[in-house]
Amino acid sequence: MRHSDAEFVCITLETKEGDEVVTKAADWSALDDLVLEEISQRLTLYQDFAAFRMVCPAWLSAAPKENFKFKCRMPWLVLPPKQGTNLREFFIFPQLEQVQGITQQHLAIPKSDIFPQVEEQGIMDRQSTCYSSKGWLIDIVTVRPLTSLSLLHPFSGAQIKLPQWPKNLNLYNIQKIVLSSNPSFTSSYTVMILHGGPRRYLTYSKPGDEAWTTISTGEHDYRDVTYFEGKFYTVSRHCRIMACDVTGDNPTMAQVTNLPESLLQEDLWDEVYIVGSSGRRLLVVTQVERHWQRGVRTRFRNRATTYGIYEFQVFEVDLSTNNWAKTNDLGNKTLFLGSSSSICIESDGVYFEPNRIFFMEDVRLFNKPIGTHVRIYNIEYGSIEPYFLGDSRNLLIPSHVWNHPPLFVEQCF
Repeated sequence: MRHSDAEFVCITLETKEGDEVVTKAADWSALDDLVLEEISQRLTLYQDFAAFRMVCPAWLSAAPKENFKFKCRMPWLVLPPKQGTNLREFFIFPQLEQVQGITQQHLAIPKSDIFPQVEEQGIMDRQSTCYSSKGWLIDIVTVRPLTSLSLLHPFSGAQIKLPQWPKNLNLYNIQKIVLSSNPSFTSSYTVMILHGGPRRYLTYSKPGDEAWTTISTGEHDYRDVTYFEGKFYTVSRHCRIMACDVTGDNPTMAQVTNLPESLLQEDLWDEVYIVGSSGRRLLVVTQVERHWQRGVRTRFRNRATTYGIYEFQVFEVDLSTNNWAKTNDLGNKTLFLGSSSSICIESDGVYFEPNRIFFMEDVRLFNKPIGTHVRIYNIEYGSIEPYFLGDSRNLLIPSHVWNHPPLFVEQCF
């Protein structure tokens, strides 16, 4: 376990059997609760505290999440794996100048324990991609014609196999994968996948299921899905919200509300996100991209590198009344939006400022993606700010693997 200023002592027991001294490892689960509590309160890094809590039930009960005093709620920015490896870099770049330094960690994401016989045979037709929800990674591995999925915890290395994906159901154009609860602390959770196109499908699985269950969402072009107050909510490109209830044996899909015409300013948006907020409120965020080109001249040729200018609109949807209200003030909340996850977090006022949207900006060269910038949208002023500080301000995350986009990963207990 990595540590900061915490000190750890390895405890062994020595007993004498005849003329020999036998050394035995201590029963770590039997450590005194006060000792465990003291150790847990000295941990300053989230990944250490999370790993500490997952050792055993005794350590979990001795370290309630309220005891973690160094709460940087900012999600990890996880970069694509290095070519030919499963090594990923986890970063936290403080947005505010008074916070010094960058929290960085290199982690070898454990390989899913699937298709071992295929890998042993050296078959190379193997594709993988990764998504994130509730602090877990959802790893999708395809060795044609089979596709398997598993949940991976990046810090503990825990793995949970999911049912084999049906051969007759194409798993392509994934919009989002969402967990209803954190599998670290409950076995009552659902994995929901929004996929397909132009017709979208919701496909889900629960622990103990031997197969996936698919729900047709009709002809609507649903763009995002989130879990909020016991139900999954989807939003279409026209800002139509549907609620999906999978608590019983027979899942249900019902329309909740549409964006009123009085608030409709675009026929279609490039992206639409849906995020749970406080109370009975959902946040629907629309994104429009206005392209512009910057030519880069070299002595060999002219190159046109395409960036985007983005406009966001934020709507609060009150589920008690189904009323929509456009807003430019989220209070102390900040949104992190991407193809992998849509997250709403209360700002700590230290690592990042409130009322912002962190998002991924694709950069193209001759209409071919070459990388990704992370940008910050100021909701109040409608302006875009750089994310990285100092020399890293213009850092470009390379898109060397199209199916491994950068991820926002929550720091979830």
